[in-house]
Amino acid sequence: MQYGFDSIAGYAAEKEELMRLCEIFNHRETYEKRGAKMPKGVIFYGGAGTGKTLFARVMASMCNLKVFRIDAGAGGDGESLCGVIRKTFDRAARGRAPAMIFFDEVDKVLPNVTEDYVTDRAKTVLAQLLTLIDGMDSARNIIFVATCNDYASLPPTFVRAGRIDKKIGLSLPDFASRRDILKLYARRSPCTFGMSMEAIAGLSSGFSCAALETFVNECILRSDEDGVISEALIKEKLHEIKEEDIPRQRSLSDDRAIACRNLGTFIVARALNDGGYLLCLETYTVCNDFFNAVLSEVDYGYSGADGDDEDWEYDEEDFEEDEDDEEDEDDYVGGGYDQDEEKGAYYSGEDYLNAVTVLLGGYAAQELFFGRTYDFRNDLRDAEKVLYLMCECGMFGIGRYFSESACGDGLYSEARLAETEVFITAKLQECYERARDIVKKNISLISHLLPVFLRERILEKKKCEKLLASLGGIEGE
Repeated sequence: MQYGFDSIAGYAAEKEELMRLCEIFNHRETYEKRGAKMPKGVIFYGGAGTGKTLFARVMASMCNLKVFRIDAGAGGDGESLCGVIRKTFDRAARGRAPAMIFFDEVDKVLPNVTEDYVTDRAKTVLAQLLTLIDGMDSARNIIFVATCNDYASLPPTFVRAGRIDKKIGLSLPDFASRRDILKLYARRSPCTFGMSMEAIAGLSSGFSCAALETFVNECILRSDEDGVISEALIKEKLHEIKEEDIPRQRSLSDDRAIACRNLGTFIVARALNDGGYLLCLETYTVCNDFFNAVLSEVDYGYSGADGDDEDWEYDEEDFEEDEDDEEDEDDYVGGGYDQDEEKGAYYSGEDYLNAVTVLLGGYAAQELFFGRTYDFRNDLRDAEKVLYLMCECGMFGIGRYFSESACGDGLYSEARLAETEVFITAKLQECYERARDIVKKNISLISHLLPVFLRERILEKKKCEKLLASLGGIEGE
């Protein structure tokens, strides 16, 4: 089957880079006369289902390359796989036609630099590949092409310039790419969709190319006898793929937004408290053990693990008294007393206001970094909850005492309610301005941390502290 550039929908920048690469390879004599060396190796990297193999196929077709595929499954131990690799390189070298040596998912057999233990098999395969790529004759029309899912795990010696000269990353498709991919697959069927491709693209954030193809195919299989695919069916299939059949992955833009939010809360928290922390892209906490504890004290629904709290419903069993438990006045939570006897800590009004400031750090980071903010309902809700609790505990003085639970008894006048609301809003704004000031001073630091965080996805304190030190530390801590 022949593949052309029109086989790739969306991915405009990546496709343009591929077209440039093919133009160079197809006119290599021209460039060699100018003194240029042809690239030895190319790697397409990205998550599962993002079209890496398709890009390699298009390159092979558009450059008229005979493909010699390395079958990693054909070799058991390291020596056997090395034998397969050597034979593949030999076969490509013996032929006269331009050739591509293709290694799919090469990261599965090479040493993983993110792990402490490396197998002898992985070391042997890496050594063999390095030797063979280095020995490729640049005058021959042969190019080594690989794909991988986890680029960060690859050994630097493998992907260095001179071996892998071109690296093209394929993230999950953005809105424009999803729209174009859906149109490409839908054009192959005479069925009529009950929603526009633009509308479907807006509802399929986080879908890979493979997931979009599966979605279109599932809709076609369930179309009625007239070939009509209803809006209800479309939404049903979108939900199935999101929640069940295919794990939903976030797009790169979604990851960037969450990473920026987490870095914002982390920077503010780290400036205010040098406690333990773990930066993780998959969680939605304030990235600081101390402030996670403070917020858990305020909100029993705050897990300190993620921001997607389930709706809590009243259950009488939750309030059954244990005969062995005796109420102790010393365990009463008032004025910020921490019930955790092991810590024996008292949280002051300053601790709570700092926690509110930390919660708003992500909001400030996105506003300064992107010029806009995304969904911060959970953070703003928790911030307001802290401030109302401080009123109820008398931390702002007797004149500011306010109990939400007493509102239903008509204890407060309309003027008192309005005054409290204005006060809370002012305090929220005050904490936000403080958070924004800290983030603004460290916006350059965030811009340096962002690509590292997106690549690593998890940064432990020891590693992160070294990184912070190398970048000059946090200003204002």
